[in-house]
Amino acid sequence: MSDGSCRRRKETGETARSTASKELSEWLLHFACLVSLRDYGFKSGQFWEQYIGVNGFAKEGSAIERILLLTMGFGTGHNAAAKALKCQFEKMPAVTAEVVDLLDLIPGTFHPLLQSGYHGMLNKFPTLYHYLYDWTHHNKMFRYVSSELIEKMGWSIRKKMAQLFEQVQPTRIVSTHPFALLLCPTQWEEVPAVGVITDYELHPIWLMRLPHALFVPKRLLNQCQLEQIQWTTGLEIHETGIPVNEAFYEEIPKEEARRQLNLKSDEPVVLIMGGGTGLGPLEQLVDEIRLLRSMQFVVLTGKNNQLYHRLQKKVNQPHIRIEPFRCDIPLRMAAADLLVTKPGGLTISEAIAKKLPMFLFEALPGQEKANQQYLLHHRVAMITRPQTIRLQLEKFFSPDYKRDRMVERFTGLMSPNAGERIVHETLRIQAKMMQTL
Repeated sequence: MSDGSCRRRKETGETARSTASKELSEWLLHFACLVSLRDYGFKSGQFWEQYIGVNGFAKEGSAIERILLLTMGFGTGHNAAAKALKCQFEKMPAVTAEVVDLLDLIPGTFHPLLQSGYHGMLNKFPTLYHYLYDWTHHNKMFRYVSSELIEKMGWSIRKKMAQLFEQVQPTRIVSTHPFALLLCPTQWEEVPAVGVITDYELHPIWLMRLPHALFVPKRLLNQCQLEQIQWTTGLEIHETGIPVNEAFYEEIPKEEARRQLNLKSDEPVVLIMGGGTGLGPLEQLVDEIRLLRSMQFVVLTGKNNQLYHRLQKKVNQPHIRIEPFRCDIPLRMAAADLLVTKPGGLTISEAIAKKLPMFLFEALPGQEKANQQYLLHHRVAMITRPQTIRLQLEKFFSPDYKRDRMVERFTGLMSPNAGERIVHETLRIQAKMMQTL
């Protein structure tokens, strides 16, 4: 355990630990109830047959390689990485690839309950999430208990996964979420399986059931950790970078992007995002930028329709554009001079691909804090909040600010061939049994 972690635990005191333990017990009980509800009434094959029919899984007799990409849709980053890899795999001859979100194996009635419980914990109990993340990161016993709990509570998902594997007959497994590796049916352990890290920190939960290889971001801060893992486990670790949609690496002139989006070419453009679900203090940020009429703002609310309609009614200034979920994010990033966002792993990877400087707000404890620290260390981002954003924007766009230097620092962080490298290494791996530590 790190010295910093020891100091944090001493500072919190017994009261904080007691409260966190109580919150943890209540949350796990809530999760167990959801699992019980999820299993009720879905023991026949009807659900699975319907799932197969809707998603179009089928054995491809002509394909030499059948790739099964496993993800879990807590947030949008894991799924986005899986979809980007699917596109890369399908460029290869005699290869088929399918993406499966394991949350889709949960009956539709309870799927939103599980997701809302996750987002509710992040929004209402961030300290609890911090403790869970920190304990599983630094405490080997807690990490072991957590992995066992995931395996036992996810038995029904494993049952449906076994059916999925029998249907698809994958020759290789790619996971963008560590839980997917833990839930893999034991009879398929000899199939080559790899993990793709979608945040800028390697959480040890990835090592509870060792895949055949791990693909990690470039220039992680704790290189010693990677070397130690390779030395003690023999695990193949490849610094490929995080795979993003290849559209983010297509060069679009800023003037052309602004023309397509009907934005002025002679005024700075600031893109504000709250992730796929529109999280963060977007309303407060919009209140603060109203007076900055020398700049153009594009505010994306993601799939948060309530927030979109609230801001639409609230904002009538022509220099602020409120937009719902968009698919053409590469075009908007190409038009922007600055991104204001939460430090989600895929969002910041997409910004890195576009060499787009960032202002970061409200990083969630855990992986987003690690992502934030990564960007700050490499000096391509700054922390902001509603109370300070106006002054920071004025300074950032002042004539004497060295914005070009910040843009230049992205070069060493970019991973334009991440997807191709992951595909190449995955197809190269020979079969051997997955290990459980």
